[in-house]
Amino acid sequence: MEQTIAISIPRQWLDDVPEKEVTWQQIFKLGLNQYKIEHALSMYQDDIGSLGYIAEQLGLSKRKLVQEARRRGIEPNFSEETVREELG
Repeated sequence: MEQTIAISIPRQWLDDVPEKEVTWQQIFKLGLNQYKIEHALSMYQDDIGSLGYIAEQLGLSKRKLVQEARRRGIEPNFSEETVREELG
């Protein structure tokens, strides 16, 4: 389901954006994805749940969320069961 959203953006935010190379939908999607990652990692650090659970709740890839956590120095806690599942 698509929604139409109208927002005002300060012109200086757009000064260096090459309008022909990127669409506003791409910019919004990247920003929304980044927001979800930030929110997910905050939830994880607040012990809301495992990275897998949080990724599922926010519609993120578990693998990418784990990679992003590690990139930021957050080492995920894995149970033996999770490790077995990951190794297949």
